[in-house]
Amino acid sequence: MNLTQFAKNSNVTFIQDTITKIDPISKVLIGLEGRCYEYDIVSFDVGSQVAIPETFKPHAVNIKPNFNFADQILSIRESSHPLVVCGGASGVELALSILSWRKKHQIEPNVTLVSSTALLSQQGSAISQKIETIAKQKGLTFFTNESVTTIHDHTIVTNQERVLPHSTVLWLTGPKAPTFFKESNLPVDGYGFLLVNDGLQSIQHPEIFGAGDCITMATFPLLTKNGVYAVRQGPILWENIKRAISLNVLLSFKPQKRFLSILSTGENEGLLSYGLSSLHGRFPWRLKQKIDQQFMNQYKRLYK
Repeated sequence: MNLTQFAKNSNVTFIQDTITKIDPISKVLIGLEGRCYEYDIVSFDVGSQVAIPETFKPHAVNIKPNFNFADQILSIRESSHPLVVCGGASGVELALSILSWRKKHQIEPNVTLVSSTALLSQQGSAISQKIETIAKQKGLTFFTNESVTTIHDHTIVTNQERVLPHSTVLWLTGPKAPTFFKESNLPVDGYGFLLVNDGLQSIQHPEIFGAGDCITMATFPLLTKNGVYAVRQGPILWENIKRAISLNVLLSFKPQKRFLSILSTGENEGLLSYGLSSLHGRFPWRLKQKIDQQFMNQYKRLYK
């Protein structure tokens, strides 16, 4: 997506820069080259980073910032021995996607996934068992309850002293907070994520808002960093920014306890889960395509 054109069509001024510091007293943002931006109200929706250990960074790649994804995935899926580290939704989905692509293009399907927990462990044991069965059926090589201790140029070593070959290591564990919240002395949680109230407003600076993976709600500190919550926070955030300008009472965001999740498993199939119920096959994949397309269609009129 051409963000410049999208912003222009939305009557928004687009400035490409990286914010490195916030001065909440003077209400100023500081950019990468020192440029300053004054604000009355500011909202941070910058997502999270991938927590790659420093010693692994020379050997591992990730898909963030998200604009790197298209180029990264092209390179990874064509490499000789792609290896994915992460047993969460992103790791499982990408590993199965790469595997499916290699099968379709008649490339040896030697994709490996390494996870320090059971696959999709946050969704409970039933879903974990189901996705692990699906992964086996599709021919994905995976190792659970193992963590990477060393990465060499062409191999990794796990804490079980298992040596696995790799051509590219896709590291997806995390999330990791942006550093500038803590460095700017804003209230953050123990991991550096911006602390906000139920109105998605900084607990100390009411002119600062945030949503998505870069924030932690003070009343729901254990809430998973999940795209579903980020999407649902969007309308509340927008309404509350307008209400803050007009000095009206803010709305509260209340995260739902259960939500529909559909994970692509490759070959036009998906795993649908809702609470303890799940369904795998082509129908969940088609439903996911419909939901995703409907979401994107909301913005097409602003992109023409």
